[in-house]
Amino acid sequence: MTMDPAWNRGSEEEQPSYLWAMLTTPLNVNLFLATLASSTFLSIPYGAPGAILPLLAFAAGEAIAAMFVPSSSTFRAKVDLKLKLKRREAAAMHLRGEIARRCTEHDPRWDIYRNLQERVRSLREMGSHRRSALSEKDLERIEDTGIDFLGLWLAELSMEERQDSVKERDVERRIAEITARIEKGAEDERSLRKARSDLEELLLRHRRLASRKSAVEAALLSLPDAVEEIYQAIITNSAAAEGGVRLTEAIERLRLEEELESSYGAEIEKLVQPAAARVIGAARQGVKP
Repeated sequence: MTMDPAWNRGSEEEQPSYLWAMLTTPLNVNLFLATLASSTFLSIPYGAPGAILPLLAFAAGEAIAAMFVPSSSTFRAKVDLKLKLKRREAAAMHLRGEIARRCTEHDPRWDIYRNLQERVRSLREMGSHRRSALSEKDLERIEDTGIDFLGLWLAELSMEERQDSVKERDVERRIAEITARIEKGAEDERSLRKARSDLEELLLRHRRLASRKSAVEAALLSLPDAVEEIYQAIITNSAAAEGGVRLTEAIERLRLEEELESSYGAEIEKLVQPAAARVIGAARQGVKP
């Protein structure tokens, strides 16, 4: 995937201020504190001129740096990565919280999630400490699989709740009752036909939900397996022709699973509580809640 995940995208007005990021870097803050200390020290023997000189020098240096540093691609990449990590963690925290409210801590999928995270960390470490067949974009995509897994899991829980809230037999019985009243020539036939149409649409959506839920369940199984396949391809020397093919196929599978997860974003928004929905929505859009 060449695009950022949905939770890391925002409008132009919501993008980080690179100038502010430069001004608030630890190095810049320490330089400012050192300048204040120098200004205080020089003010003792030289008075106001001695105090002003270091501040002027610092301001001049900041002005020059502000012309180049914020527009540097390297600097922007660092700022974007830091912000992305914060957004990813915020989204993951709220997704985990919503899932924890709906299933026990003994659910086997928690172990799958932890194992997935462990594989992701291992792949990142291998990519950082030795040459790897994975590109940086591939590694970032793999690191997003934790959010993808949680999103699919929460979507499945949402679908289960929706399935439990609608009993097909009750809806079918109600449709039959309305049809019988219409056939008997009820005075409010127009309202009854509208009610029957709504119930038939509800029944149709409910039946479609079963197939969608099956797709999500399959993705929940396939996503960790795709990451595991990538991991195995890397540790068994993916530079070889066969390993390279396996790696390419596994990454393509991963891309398809991510696209499926994105398609069920609405399920998550319907399920989470308003406060959590605002934060997760902000994380998905890449803005502050």
